Amino acid sequence: MKNFLASLRLQKDNPTLLTAQFRALSSQIPILYILLVINALAVAITHLESAPLWLSLYIPIALSIVCVFRLCWWEIKGKENVTPERALRLMKLTISGAAVLAIAFGSWAIALYQYGDASQQGQIAYFLVVTGISCIFCLMHLPMAAALTTVITFLAMVATFMFSGNPVFVATAVSGLFLVLPFLRVINSYFQNFVGLVQLTEELKQKRAEAEELNLVNSRNALHDQLTGLANRRSFFQSLEERLQKNPSAPPVLGILDLDGFKPVNDVFGHAAGDLVLKETARRFTALVGEAGIVSRLGGDEFGIIFPCSMTRQAIADLGQALCAAVRDPYEIPDGSVRVFGSCGIVYPEVGRYSAEDLYEKADFALYQVKSKRSSGVEFFSSEHEKILTQRHLIELELQANDFAGELKLEYQPIVELKSGRVVGYEALARWDSARFGRISPDAFIPAAERTAVIGRMTRILFAKALEALAIIPRHLKLSFNLSARDICDHETSTALLGMITRSGIDPRRIEFEITETALLSDFDTADQVISMLRAAGISIALDDFGTGYSSLSHIHRLGFDKLKIDKAFVMNLDRDARCLNITRSVANLCQNLGIASVAEGVESEAIAEGLKAMGVRLAQGYHFSRPLPLELAIDYAARCEAAAPARDSLSA
Repeated sequence: MKNFLASLRLQKDNPTLLTAQFRALSSQIPILYILLVINALAVAITHLESAPLWLSLYIPIALSIVCVFRLCWWEIKGKENVTPERALRLMKLTISGAAVLAIAFGSWAIALYQYGDASQQGQIAYFLVVTGISCIFCLMHLPMAAALTTVITFLAMVATFMFSGNPVFVATAVSGLFLVLPFLRVINSYFQNFVGLVQLTEELKQKRAEAEELNLVNSRNALHDQLTGLANRRSFFQSLEERLQKNPSAPPVLGILDLDGFKPVNDVFGHAAGDLVLKETARRFTALVGEAGIVSRLGGDEFGIIFPCSMTRQAIADLGQALCAAVRDPYEIPDGSVRVFGSCGIVYPEVGRYSAEDLYEKADFALYQVKSKRSSGVEFFSSEHEKILTQRHLIELELQANDFAGELKLEYQPIVELKSGRVVGYEALARWDSARFGRISPDAFIPAAERTAVIGRMTRILFAKALEALAIIPRHLKLSFNLSARDICDHETSTALLGMITRSGIDPRRIEFEITETALLSDFDTADQVISMLRAAGISIALDDFGTGYSSLSHIHRLGFDKLKIDKAFVMNLDRDARCLNITRSVANLCQNLGIASVAEGVESEAIAEGLKAMGVRLAQGYHFSRPLPLELAIDYAARCEAAAPARDSLSA
């Protein structure tokens, strides 16, 4: 019984349920008042002649007026949004009002019972039963009120009919008495279901809110870089598109900036240190650019800047320099401090229509131009860059649309042993004589082939020509062949090259593949696997352009290179630049200590050749010896050097 009574009480600590009860009552109670008024007036009309006027007319009219007033109040106020506190207060008043009205109508019906015949008395019983049932159905959302009105109306009926002496009425009273408890159970059961429904609805709302919050977080994550908190690549391009759509004739100024020397930080100190550098870089960039511009992390160590639209070209140039200078400041990491450098490409577009991709490509190309000069700093996209970029697009289209196999060929630059002057081999250099554009530089078509994913096919075409040349070249001479970064990180291409060697019958020991440090940086683990496979077949591996990238000594030791090729940028200037001289000497000493050969590229004078020989550099190539030659001339050159070698040996003796 206590649990039942407890379930009927208003739950003060459940504001959601209180407001739900009030909203449900606001739509049900007006119906109850309408039923009460109709039933009361019907009873009053039938008793006008048999009962006193004050009892048959005045009292029911007064009660009806009260009901109409309450009905209007609920129609007006019940539609308002109420707080849980106000809902609690109003429902307490409703419980009291329901009890008062139930007593009032019950008392009026009992008083009216003594007047009239049996039919009129039966109408009184009907009125009380209908009133009780109406209260049950219309007040179920407020169980205390429903229970009170049910008990009052049914007890009024039982008290009236139990002692009437009429067997039919007595039987009705007894059945009514037994109906009270089931009705109370119905009220309780319905309300518990209502409570469960409210709880379920609230849980669904919470889950929906959680889902919306999760969607919001995901949306935020989709547009922000998780490490730095900056806008990410997707957000960057969205911002570009929005600004272009808002003002198509005045495109935004865009900069692309990346960190030179960042990968060694990851390799030496670990990714945690690299993350610290990236987060600190983001902080420095954001502080410099301010809220008027946009700083984004596009991926890796690449950042995108949308400069404030109010800035002049000179102000943007100054800000670009400031961004690069900010990168040069030391970064504090747990193991000490590290330094990196920044390069920035900027596109300051003229008035016109551009797409976001156009602007990015131009800024990225300007960045590439800075990095190709092997210097950090700022470079604006220029009309000269536009010509180069246009040519690049034309070359890419030519590679995709034309059968270039018949237009590719190799030239062979002799590699000379400095001590004896003999040719020990050749470097095979790719040439493309396009029917449409004439001779295209390898610096132009090799990167284009990598971008258009035809580099694997091009490599196989050129390597087939190299194998044909090896079949003609004297057997004691080797041939060096360059592999691109994509080639050395592609198991399919390397496997195809090994298959070609096997089918040709050429001794793999006569072949040397040259790879650049860029190939190691792109995917070291794959490069390691491919190099190991090639070396296992007997092929030599040389590291090309050594000193211009970021290879660590651990990479050189782990990969076991057979040769290091000293980049021509150092060799050509070693007689004029002390730093180039020291770098070249250091690389030569490194090779001697590791027991591997050193090859100097770009030897253009006798003095440089002699200086290299004095440093202990074993092999060299360059215009001082010979420019790249067709195969027949290259073979003739080697024969002449071989013939001159005995005389040179005797002079040395």
